[in-house]
Amino acid sequence: MSPKNDQEIMNEYLSNERTLLAWLRTGIGIMVFGFVAVKFSLFLQQLPVEYLAETVAPQTNFTIYLGIGLLITGALTILLSYLRYRHTIKLLKDGKYQYSTATLTFITMLLFVLSISLIAYLIIASNK
Repeated sequence: MSPKNDQEIMNEYLSNERTLLAWLRTGIGIMVFGFVAVKFSLFLQQLPVEYLAETVAPQTNFTIYLGIGLLITGALTILLSYLRYRHTIKLLKDGKYQYSTATLTFITMLLFVLSISLIAYLIIASNK
């Protein structure tokens, strides 16, 4: 295997930065969705009863907790992506980079659980 030239090394660092930026956008998107869930739930709780005469607003705070969970997940995504970025920089400098999906798997499973919770909540709320 031939030694890497400066252009190949620079491409690896820039690729790492693009990955960080993509994860930052993902984290922000998750947080926005959580914020909207919380604000919508609070909005429904503050509506006068006459506007909801034909519908029954859920009396639980589950949506608020789910939204807060999404906000925390978004913040964790941003933090973990930054830590992963720093770790990858260190490995690239040492020439020992090994691909790993641990962080990606963790965030994916967390979002999957939150998504299933939201789906279950919406199904239960629609049957009342």
